[in-house]
Amino acid sequence: MQSLELHKTYTPEEYFSLEEAGELRHEFINGNLIEMSGASRKHHKICKNILRIFENLLSYKGYEVFIENMKVKIENENQYYYPDIFITKEAETIENEYVQFQPELIVEVLSETTRAKDLVDKFIQYRKIKTLDYYLLVEPEKYLVLCNFKNEQGEWDMISYTQQDEIISLPSLNISLSMADIYKK
Repeated sequence: MQSLELHKTYTPEEYFSLEEAGELRHEFINGNLIEMSGASRKHHKICKNILRIFENLLSYKGYEVFIENMKVKIENENQYYYPDIFITKEAETIENEYVQFQPELIVEVLSETTRAKDLVDKFIQYRKIKTLDYYLLVEPEKYLVLCNFKNEQGEWDMISYTQQDEIISLPSLNISLSMADIYKK
C-alpha cells in the first residue's frame, strides 16, 4: 500500500494509482486529495433505497446505476468526485473502468461534514458536465429533497420536496420517485 505525502500536489495518474491500491477513498481537486469520510446508518439506508428505485425504473432503459465507489470526472477540469449515486448510459470502455464522464443524474445525501460542499462547491462543478440533467440533494434527518434540474433553456432551476406523500418528477428520464420510497425504513 502506498502512503500519502502531506502537502504534495498529485498528478491524475498518481491519484488513480493511490486509489486503486489504498483502503481509503479520496476525491481529487486540482492535484489535492480530499479524504472521504464514513457515512451514517441513515445515509447508507437512503442510498440503498435510491439505488433500488433507480435500478427498478432505469435498468431496462439502458442505464447503469453507480453507488459511492465510482468516480465522476468534471469536464475540462482536473477534478474527480465520488457521488453517492449517479446514473449514466455511458458505454463501457477501457477509459471508464474507474471513472465515468457522462452522468445524467447525480444524487448526494447530505451530512454535517459534506452539506456545504455538496450544496455549493460540487453543484458548481457538476453543472459543467454537459450530460447532467438532474442533481438531487437528500437530507437524511428529515423529509427534504432538493431537485436541481436543467430547464428547457439550459439553465438550472430547483424544486424542493418536503412531504412524505410528494412525488419527484424527472421528465427527461420519464420516471417519478416517491418521497416515501426514498425515506422507507
